[in-house]
Amino acid sequence: MELATSAKSLTKDTADFAKSAVMTKLFKAPTSESAILWGLLHIKIVRCKNLRNLDKLGLKSLIVKRKKDLSDPYVTAWLEDYRLLKTRFVDDDLDPVFDEEFYCPVAHVTEGIKFKVKDKDVVKDESLGTYFLPVQELIQMNEDGDLQRVGVHKVVYLDGKKSHGSLEFFVEFLPVRMLAHTMEVPGVYFKQTKGNDVKLYMNADDDGSAPIVTYGEDAKVWKPPRLWRGIYDSIFNAKDF
Repeated sequence: MELATSAKSLTKDTADFAKSAVMTKLFKAPTSESAILWGLLHIKIVRCKNLRNLDKLGLKSLIVKRKKDLSDPYVTAWLEDYRLLKTRFVDDDLDPVFDEEFYCPVAHVTEGIKFKVKDKDVVKDESLGTYFLPVQELIQMNEDGDLQRVGVHKVVYLDGKKSHGSLEFFVEFLPVRMLAHTMEVPGVYFKQTKGNDVKLYMNADDDGSAPIVTYGEDAKVWKPPRLWRGIYDSIFNAKDF
């Protein structure tokens, strides 16, 4: 009985130790430069400009002969060793436009977000540059000490060097207190409502040039709804704003 009890206690201690190790990794004690990000990160990678060309003398240029032989950039973002996102790569472009958005649930103690721009290659992807966004730029509190919603839009030089090109991005931090229990629509933190009326519009407005469409046995003529007229009527007839 004592042996069984000891084995059970040892198993519990092992499980507690493993749980503690995981929690310590995620929620390690903040330092003066770190803070807890608990909530949702909305990140948009907009574009890069004037990137360096690493393919000019690379292995790919020796294997594949092409008219253009430029870097094939893509972007990743990290919280310590946790990867938040990875964009698609853009083939042969030193001024790539990504326009990709990501919604990343987070619960980490971190010093900030590290953006890495890399050149996709045959053997090993090469670094085109990095930028570090300190977490303190995403932390703001109101008079009651509650974390606020914060958005940051930046155009920055990679590695702090103009010759390495620039990265444009947007980062928004939504604290967990502002999030609903479940997010039916990613990035929308308002509570879900029911009983809403929805009207679908094919075009912003119909100037009479749309083709005549008939339907039903008595050949009724379909009249497309008019978006701008609908907005005007809704505002004009509204009782409350």
